[in-house]
Amino acid sequence: KPCRFKHCPTHRQDQAWLAMWQRCGMGLLRRQLAALVAKGMRRPARALIPASLGSLRAASTDRGGMTEAMYNWRVVAIQNALKERGKATGDLTVEDLASLGHLDQYHYLGVEANDHVIDLLGLDESVHVLDIGSGIGGPARYIASKSGCRITGVELQEDICMAGRDLTARVPGLAERVKFEVGDIISMSHAGKIPAASFDHFMSLLVFLHIPDRTALLKACFDALRPGGTFVIEDFAAKPGTNFTAQEKSWLLDVVSAPNVSTPEQYAADLEKAGFVDIEIVDMSDIWQKWTKARHELYRDSREETVKAQGEAIYESRVKFYQVVDNLFAGNLGGARITGRRPSPLEARLLEGRKKDLGQTGGVVNVVEGRTRMRVLGEK
Repeated sequence: KPCRFKHCPTHRQDQAWLAMWQRCGMGLLRRQLAALVAKGMRRPARALIPASLGSLRAASTDRGGMTEAMYNWRVVAIQNALKERGKATGDLTVEDLASLGHLDQYHYLGVEANDHVIDLLGLDESVHVLDIGSGIGGPARYIASKSGCRITGVELQEDICMAGRDLTARVPGLAERVKFEVGDIISMSHAGKIPAASFDHFMSLLVFLHIPDRTALLKACFDALRPGGTFVIEDFAAKPGTNFTAQEKSWLLDVVSAPNVSTPEQYAADLEKAGFVDIEIVDMSDIWQKWTKARHELYRDSREETVKAQGEAIYESRVKFYQVVDNLFAGNLGGARITGRRPSPLEARLLEGRKKDLGQTGGVVNVVEGRTRMRVLGEK
């Protein structure tokens, strides 16, 4: 049958964007995006970036201005990589896909980060996990296969989501436990497409930085969790006590599509305002800086095989992108792993009970048959 990715209109449009980026750079792209905004594209809520860069912002639930150039090349890339290995068709294993590294796992630390999610949340076959920004499905496939849990992934970009479905269907038995839905978490929550209190956990690995409206995002996450449900977020954060330079702000917005990067303290405050409790933030800055630098060097060393499989334009654009990320982590950009939970109703009652003045009840209590005394806490 015809190739879904090569001939579909969405893919052709994505490739046109990528080609335009490679030929003409940011100047033309800024003008094209500004034209889209003029035609009615919604602007996002206020983000932690200069207002002068606002013309590059996308809709409030999008990943930002450079989404297509950042992600959609991977659909073709993973197909090419599988073809090179003689696995263009037929059954696959999770290991086949995970061995493709950044083509399967879009976040930092690869499957090691997935193992951390399993251990932190205590995942097993009894729970259902929401994966926000599931990409091509690598983390969901790995985590579900290893822990036995069910996972529903939500991915904004249709071609990436469809590729994730196709790859998952090629892993025998896995599609029964791993599902992917096209859409953004905020709109889907508003529309009731994600039933309230329907997930035991949620996870999101290096996605929230792309979503400008953090308030609406965290509300959707809170609503999706069952009372007592827990979460793991891995995300960019400013290093404590630092401020981004003008160049770093430009890189974050124009290259990384990250309009929402705050300090860890602000992140915790935003989560608490959304209703989450027991927030813990682990600084991942040093680990991620070393990992991203190694990724950049390894990718540079793979020039011959990468150009052969993906083309020189893709290779050059990736090298430039990875260099920018290196520069950011060498400066004021850091990373955070954030965990927490939605409180349960019984816990809420306990917390409310602790606020009561137990020393003002007065009265008497029975001590032995027929004899009473004043309540102890009532004594002065």
